Amino acid sequence: MFISKESAENLDLDFVFDKLTVYTPYGENLKKNIRPFRKGEKEQLNEELNRIEKIVGLIKRQRYTVIEIRNYFKHIKDLTLTFQRVKDDEVLSVIELYEIKLFVGILSKLYLSIQKLNWDDMPDDIKPMPIPEIENLLDPQKTGTTTFYIYDEYSEKLASIRKEIKEIENKINIEKKKLKAKVEDELGLKLRPTGEIIISKDKSELIEKLKSHDLLLYSMETYMNVTFKLRCTEYIDEMTLKIQDLKELEEEEEFKVREYLSREIKKYIDIIEKNISAIGKLDLLMAKGYHAVGFGGVRPDISDKEGIYILNGRHIKVEQNLRKEGKEFTPITVNLKKGVTCITGANMGGKTVALKLIGMLSAMAQYGLFVPAEKMKFSLKEYIFFSLGDMQSTDMGLSTFGGEIMKIKEAIKFSHKSGLILIDELARGTNPKEGFAISKALINYLKKKNAITVITTHFDGLTLDKDIKHLQVKGISEKKFEEISQKLLKGKIGIETLHHYMDYRLEEVDKAKEVPKDAIRISRLMGLDEEILKDAEKILKDNE
Repeated sequence: MFISKESAENLDLDFVFDKLTVYTPYGENLKKNIRPFRKGEKEQLNEELNRIEKIVGLIKRQRYTVIEIRNYFKHIKDLTLTFQRVKDDEVLSVIELYEIKLFVGILSKLYLSIQKLNWDDMPDDIKPMPIPEIENLLDPQKTGTTTFYIYDEYSEKLASIRKEIKEIENKINIEKKKLKAKVEDELGLKLRPTGEIIISKDKSELIEKLKSHDLLLYSMETYMNVTFKLRCTEYIDEMTLKIQDLKELEEEEEFKVREYLSREIKKYIDIIEKNISAIGKLDLLMAKGYHAVGFGGVRPDISDKEGIYILNGRHIKVEQNLRKEGKEFTPITVNLKKGVTCITGANMGGKTVALKLIGMLSAMAQYGLFVPAEKMKFSLKEYIFFSLGDMQSTDMGLSTFGGEIMKIKEAIKFSHKSGLILIDELARGTNPKEGFAISKALINYLKKKNAITVITTHFDGLTLDKDIKHLQVKGISEKKFEEISQKLLKGKIGIETLHHYMDYRLEEVDKAKEVPKDAIRISRLMGLDEEILKDAEKILKDNE
């Protein structure tokens, strides 16, 4: 497995894919089943990135044509079951035939719109093609309309039956008009065009007269009126029975036509399925293109050399949330090699966000997406693992630390393979001495493996090893600290603006440099009693 559901959720990949907007059921199906490009699939991933690059260019240069294509996508229904019925030699209903007519009509419109893109070398597997044979089949009158019914042109016999039905219906109408005229003459009353007459109940004599009339029949009554209608004659009844018999013949003949049309459509089922596949792929590809444009993504470069380089990368979910608050995200740059890298910094210093950013961008690149950064170069991984701080498994009754170790144990099994292991605040859930020992031992183990491991930590001494890369969140400099202190004292700023002065960028530091003790400095800024802070500094110094 490339990435577990839990790791994917913790890296906010659900947010990434939610922002990937597709419009067709076929694109949605591909999106739901999207898979990463694995080691050995560099060529295929490069081809996908080439296509996204092309789409991004088209979005920028021919925006309205791309919008036109996506608008057609919105009208495409899921006809998977219908086409399966065709393959199974079942007879399609009129509604199903109508939906197929709409589908092939959209294919022709898509084809014309795609021609306007001037994408001469557009790959065949993403290019929907018209099927004029089916268009002509379902539009025998050549009207070009989107409506459909079983046309007379499909069968001479059907046309003959319908003609006879129409003739008999005309005879019945003529007979009814004669009867209506006769009744009106005899009674001196006007009947409705439907052959009905409504009489008020207070006209009791007239009601009795109408009841006894041989050409009228009681129909219904309300508390105010009584309704009569023309009585059908023996001739009308005979003609009506004839129509019923002809309707049965019409239905049988229509079934034969639907059977014929279903067989004819089956001849083109391979082309239909290729079109369905092309529509899904093009829909998803355009979604990736808009995703790249919307988030300012760039094409990641694939390297055969193990490593991850991100220049000014951005965590798009955090960035979006900050933007809503009128704040900016600080881009992060990292250059990771095989082995272990430790990230240190203040608790509010953005270590976890940096870790998530590395995982998110690595996953996005491997899923064939452009990444939110100025530049990214990476090697294909066999897996990505992410252990988020404060993780616990309540179902199994495990502590925070126990749950963390259960997850890390799984990652260790694959550490000999090329992968990415991200661990947030290792051993946070246990006592400091044992936590340090376990963390150090795990780092010693992982530094010899093929995986790229990145660990955030608050333990001193984990970065002393020359084989361990040490990155530190810059945080608040001494100069900035003094500036903030003065502004807080003068009431020019509030504590809630403290994050504006944090520098969340990562810098590589000397191995011997300790984990920064920003907690006391931040506590001082937040106004904790100075006597307590002095005592804390003394205790810290005594324990060094």
